[in-house]
Amino acid sequence: MTDKQVCELTIDDLGSYSVWFFPMDDTVEDELTIRPLAEQETCSDFQIIVRADFFGENGSVYCGYLYWDSNLAVEYLRPVVLSGTGEAVSFWNGIVTPAWESSEFADLIRSELPISYTSEPIFGLPSICGKLEGLYYLSDDQVCCVK
Repeated sequence: MTDKQVCELTIDDLGSYSVWFFPMDDTVEDELTIRPLAEQETCSDFQIIVRADFFGENGSVYCGYLYWDSNLAVEYLRPVVLSGTGEAVSFWNGIVTPAWESSEFADLIRSELPISYTSEPIFGLPSICGKLEGLYYLSDDQVCCVK
């Protein structure tokens, strides 16, 4: 089985499988376990993540993923951009006020803001497109952004 923790997902994993799902049954380690999605009919029963391309202001293209949802708000999509070296920039931080990490990759992503994204249309799921202005979080029932 090719189970992984969602935080261990790599660009190569997304190259092999464009869609991953959270099985949420007794075969998994915990609620962060994901598995490649191989059949379309499984889509409707589980939370899934889909491969997405992220486009920087300066024309750079990055690989990452979104939590697929019909609600297009950032708190539902929780976009993540991955680097080739295993680093990740998550654009949704829940109730925690985010701060940009001081890493070369995070600095590069920040310099490319705003970043637009498009998910892959697969298994009948339509593509999701949007734009990110910074790192998002929830404060007093309001979605806020740190640029």
